[in-house]
Amino acid sequence: MNKIEFLKEWFYKEEERKGSLNDSLNIPIGILTGIVAVIYFVLSNYNYENGDKFLKSLFIILIIVCVLFWLRCIFYLLLSYNNFHRGYAYKAFPSANFIKKEYETLTPYYEEYKSEFEETGVTLDKLVEGNIEEILVQCIDNNVFNNDKKSGYLHNSKTSIIICILTLFFSSILFSINYINYKQEEIHCVKIISQMSDRRIPPPPPRPQEPRVIKENGQPVRPGPRPTPPSKPTPPKK
Repeated sequence: MNKIEFLKEWFYKEEERKGSLNDSLNIPIGILTGIVAVIYFVLSNYNYENGDKFLKSLFIILIIVCVLFWLRCIFYLLLSYNNFHRGYAYKAFPSANFIKKEYETLTPYYEEYKSEFEETGVTLDKLVEGNIEEILVQCIDNNVFNNDKKSGYLHNSKTSIIICILTLFFSSILFSINYINYKQEEIHCVKIISQMSDRRIPPPPPRPQEPRVIKENGQPVRPGPRPTPPSKPTPPKK
Protein backbone atom coordinates (compact mmCIF):
# COMPACT_ATOMS: atom_id res chain seq x y z
CA MET A 1 0.00 0.00 0.00
CA ASN A 2 1.38 3.37 -1.03
CA LYS A 3 1.49 5.57 2.07
CA ILE A 4 1.71 8.83 0.14
CA GLU A 5 -1.42 8.06 -1.92
CA PHE A 6 -3.33 7.11 1.20
CA LEU A 7 -2.27 10.24 3.08
CA LYS A 8 -2.90 12.46 0.06
CA GLU A 9 -6.45 11.13 -0.32
CA TRP A 10 -7.08 11.64 3.39
CA PHE A 11 -5.74 15.20 3.14
CA TYR A 12 -8.15 16.10 0.32
CA LYS A 13 -11.04 14.45 2.18
CA GLU A 14 -10.43 16.76 5.12
CA GLU A 15 -10.38 19.73 2.74
CA GLU A 16 -13.80 18.68 1.41
CA ARG A 17 -15.04 18.17 4.95
CA LYS A 18 -13.98 21.71 5.87
CA GLY A 19 -16.01 23.12 2.98
CA SER A 20 -19.09 21.06 3.81
CA LEU A 21 -18.95 22.17 7.47
CA ASN A 22 -18.87 25.83 6.40
CA ASP A 23 -21.75 25.30 3.97
CA SER A 24 -23.85 23.51 6.59
CA LEU A 25 -24.04 26.73 8.65
CA ASN A 26 -26.54 28.27 6.23
CA ILE A 27 -29.46 26.06 7.35
CA PRO A 28 -29.18 26.88 11.10
CA ILE A 29 -28.91 30.59 10.32
CA GLY A 30 -32.12 30.44 8.26
CA ILE A 31 -33.93 28.55 11.03
CA LEU A 32 -32.78 31.06 13.65
CA THR A 33 -34.12 33.92 11.53
CA GLY A 34 -37.52 32.22 11.33
CA ILE A 35 -37.54 31.63 15.10
CA VAL A 36 -36.97 35.35 15.72
CA ALA A 37 -39.95 36.21 13.49
CA VAL A 38 -42.23 33.77 15.34
CA ILE A 39 -41.10 35.03 18.76
CA TYR A 40 -41.82 38.62 17.73
CA PHE A 41 -45.28 37.68 16.44
CA VAL A 42 -46.41 35.78 19.55
CA LEU A 43 -45.02 38.38 21.95
CA SER A 44 -46.66 41.30 20.17
CA ASN A 45 -50.06 39.60 19.77
CA TYR A 46 -50.43 37.88 23.15
CA ASN A 47 -53.15 39.36 25.36
CA TYR A 48 -51.39 39.81 28.70
CA GLU A 49 -54.33 41.50 30.40
CA ASN A 50 -56.75 38.57 30.11
CA GLY A 51 -56.47 34.83 30.51
CA ASP A 52 -55.20 32.37 33.07
CA LYS A 53 -52.20 33.61 35.09
CA PHE A 54 -50.58 30.17 35.19
CA LEU A 55 -50.74 29.81 31.41
CA LYS A 56 -49.41 33.33 31.00
CA SER A 57 -46.48 32.59 33.33
CA LEU A 58 -45.77 29.32 31.55
CA PHE A 59 -45.87 31.12 28.20
CA ILE A 60 -43.36 33.71 29.35
CA ILE A 61 -41.04 31.04 30.82
CA LEU A 62 -41.08 29.06 27.57
CA ILE A 63 -40.27 32.17 25.55
CA ILE A 64 -37.37 33.02 27.88
CA VAL A 65 -35.99 29.47 27.55
CA CYS A 66 -36.34 29.70 23.78
CA VAL A 67 -34.44 33.00 23.68
CA LEU A 68 -31.65 31.64 25.90
CA PHE A 69 -31.11 28.59 23.70
CA TRP A 70 -31.31 30.85 20.65
CA LEU A 71 -28.39 32.84 22.05
CA ARG A 72 -26.57 29.59 22.88
CA CYS A 73 -27.01 28.46 19.29
CA ILE A 74 -25.58 31.77 17.99
CA PHE A 75 -22.62 31.33 20.34
CA TYR A 76 -21.73 27.88 18.99
CA LEU A 77 -22.33 28.92 15.40
CA LEU A 78 -19.78 31.68 15.80
CA LEU A 79 -17.33 29.19 17.29
CA SER A 80 -17.97 26.73 14.49
CA TYR A 81 -17.65 29.24 11.68
CA ASN A 82 -14.64 31.32 12.63
CA ASN A 83 -13.79 30.56 16.27
CA PHE A 84 -15.01 34.12 16.99
CA HIS A 85 -12.31 36.49 15.75
CA ARG A 86 -9.39 34.05 16.13
CA GLY A 87 -10.17 31.80 13.16
CA TYR A 88 -8.86 28.31 12.46
CA ALA A 89 -5.28 27.62 11.35
CA TYR A 90 -5.34 24.94 8.66
CA LYS A 91 -2.14 23.49 7.25
CA ALA A 92 -1.37 22.74 3.60
CA PHE A 93 1.59 22.03 1.33
CA PRO A 94 4.42 24.57 1.76
CA SER A 95 4.30 25.66 -1.89
CA ALA A 96 3.56 24.38 -5.38
CA ASN A 97 7.18 23.36 -5.98
CA PHE A 98 7.88 22.02 -2.50
CA ILE A 99 8.95 18.61 -3.90
CA LYS A 100 11.64 20.27 -6.00
CA LYS A 101 12.87 22.16 -2.97
CA GLU A 102 13.00 18.93 -0.97
CA TYR A 103 15.26 17.41 -3.63
CA GLU A 104 17.48 20.49 -3.58
CA THR A 105 17.71 20.36 0.22
CA LEU A 106 18.30 16.62 0.53
CA THR A 107 20.73 16.16 -2.37
CA PRO A 108 23.83 17.54 -0.56
CA TYR A 109 22.92 15.55 2.53
CA TYR A 110 22.52 12.35 0.50
CA GLU A 111 25.79 12.85 -1.36
CA GLU A 112 27.65 13.33 1.91
CA TYR A 113 26.42 10.04 3.37
CA LYS A 114 25.84 8.20 0.12
CA SER A 115 27.98 5.17 1.03
CA GLU A 116 26.07 4.59 4.25
CA PHE A 117 22.72 4.96 2.51
CA GLU A 118 23.72 2.50 -0.25
CA GLU A 119 24.52 -0.15 2.34
CA THR A 120 21.02 0.15 3.82
CA GLY A 121 19.28 0.51 0.45
CA VAL A 122 18.10 4.07 1.06
CA THR A 123 17.86 6.25 -2.03
CA LEU A 124 17.33 9.97 -2.54
CA ASP A 125 13.76 9.34 -3.66
CA LYS A 126 12.97 7.51 -0.43
CA LEU A 127 14.33 10.41 1.60
CA VAL A 128 12.11 12.83 -0.31
CA GLU A 129 9.10 10.54 0.11
CA GLY A 130 9.77 10.39 3.83
CA ASN A 131 9.68 14.18 4.09
CA ILE A 132 6.50 14.36 2.00
CA GLU A 133 4.84 11.81 4.32
CA GLU A 134 5.85 13.86 7.35
CA ILE A 135 4.37 17.03 5.82
CA LEU A 136 1.11 15.22 4.99
CA VAL A 137 0.85 13.74 8.49
CA GLN A 138 1.30 17.15 10.09
CA CYS A 139 -1.33 18.69 7.81
CA ILE A 140 -3.84 15.88 8.35
CA ASP A 141 -3.45 15.84 12.14
CA ASN A 142 -3.98 19.60 12.35
CA ASN A 143 -6.88 19.72 9.89
CA VAL A 144 -8.66 16.73 11.44
CA PHE A 145 -8.48 18.41 14.85
CA ASN A 146 -9.96 21.65 13.47
CA ASN A 147 -12.73 19.85 11.59
CA ASP A 148 -13.62 17.76 14.64
CA LYS A 149 -13.76 20.92 16.71
CA LYS A 150 -16.01 22.60 14.16
CA SER A 151 -18.23 19.55 13.98
CA GLY A 152 -18.62 19.49 17.78
CA TYR A 153 -19.61 23.16 17.91
CA LEU A 154 -22.05 22.65 15.06
CA HIS A 155 -23.60 19.70 16.88
CA ASN A 156 -24.14 21.84 19.99
CA SER A 157 -25.78 24.56 17.91
CA LYS A 158 -28.14 22.06 16.29
CA THR A 159 -29.09 20.71 19.72
CA SER A 160 -29.92 24.27 20.80
CA ILE A 161 -32.04 24.76 17.69
CA ILE A 162 -34.06 21.63 18.48
CA ILE A 163 -34.74 22.90 22.02
CA CYS A 164 -35.72 26.31 20.57
CA ILE A 165 -38.20 24.70 18.20
CA LEU A 166 -39.72 22.52 20.95
CA THR A 167 -40.15 25.39 23.42
CA LEU A 168 -41.53 27.60 20.67
CA PHE A 169 -43.98 24.87 19.67
CA PHE A 170 -45.39 24.57 23.19
CA SER A 171 -45.50 28.34 23.63
CA SER A 172 -47.36 28.61 20.31
CA ILE A 173 -50.02 26.27 21.70
CA LEU A 174 -50.47 28.55 24.71
CA PHE A 175 -50.51 31.55 22.40
CA SER A 176 -53.21 29.97 20.23
CA ILE A 177 -55.40 29.35 23.29
CA ASN A 178 -54.97 32.94 24.39
CA TYR A 179 -55.44 34.34 20.89
CA ILE A 180 -58.68 32.42 20.27
CA ASN A 181 -60.27 33.21 23.64
CA TYR A 182 -58.90 36.70 24.30
CA LYS A 183 -58.08 38.25 20.99
CA GLN A 184 -56.85 41.79 21.32
CA GLU A 185 -59.20 44.40 19.94
CA GLU A 186 -57.62 46.86 17.63
CA ILE A 187 -58.40 50.42 18.61
CA HIS A 188 -58.35 52.94 15.83
CA CYS A 189 -58.18 56.60 16.74
CA VAL A 190 -59.85 58.85 14.21
CA LYS A 191 -59.09 62.53 14.50
CA ILE A 192 -61.52 64.92 12.87
CA ILE A 193 -59.86 68.19 12.06
CA SER A 194 -62.10 71.00 10.95
CA GLN A 195 -60.44 73.58 8.83
CA MET A 196 -62.06 76.98 9.18
CA SER A 197 -61.59 79.43 6.37
CA ASP A 198 -61.65 83.19 6.62
CA ARG A 199 -63.27 83.46 3.22
CA ARG A 200 -66.86 84.74 2.99
CA ILE A 201 -69.35 81.96 2.27
CA PRO A 202 -71.88 83.09 -0.38
CA PRO A 203 -75.61 82.57 0.26
CA PRO A 204 -77.65 80.10 -1.81
CA PRO A 205 -78.31 81.28 -5.41
CA PRO A 206 -81.78 82.49 -6.52
CA ARG A 207 -84.27 79.71 -7.18
CA PRO A 208 -84.98 78.81 -10.79
CA GLN A 209 -88.26 79.60 -12.58
CA GLU A 210 -91.28 77.48 -11.84
CA PRO A 211 -92.10 74.99 -14.60
CA ARG A 212 -95.07 75.84 -16.84
CA VAL A 213 -98.24 73.87 -16.23
CA ILE A 214 -100.15 72.77 -19.31
CA LYS A 215 -103.75 71.69 -18.91
CA GLU A 216 -105.19 69.49 -21.59
CA ASN A 217 -108.66 71.12 -21.38
CA GLY A 218 -107.46 74.68 -21.62
CA GLN A 219 -105.56 76.99 -23.92
CA PRO A 220 -101.96 77.58 -23.21
CA VAL A 221 -101.10 80.89 -21.59
CA ARG A 222 -97.93 82.71 -22.44
CA PRO A 223 -95.84 83.08 -19.34
CA GLY A 224 -95.29 86.58 -18.15
CA PRO A 225 -91.96 88.16 -17.34
CA ARG A 226 -90.09 86.90 -14.33
CA PRO A 227 -90.73 89.17 -11.36
CA THR A 228 -87.81 91.25 -10.27
CA PRO A 229 -86.64 90.42 -6.76
CA PRO A 230 -87.05 93.29 -4.31
CA SER A 231 -83.95 95.32 -3.76
CA LYS A 232 -82.29 95.39 -0.42
CA PRO A 233 -83.00 98.53 1.62
CA THR A 234 -80.19 100.99 1.76
CA PRO A 235 -78.88 101.45 5.30
CA PRO A 236 -79.24 105.02 6.62
CA LYS A 237 -76.18 107.16 6.56
CA LYS A 238 -74.65 107.90 9.89
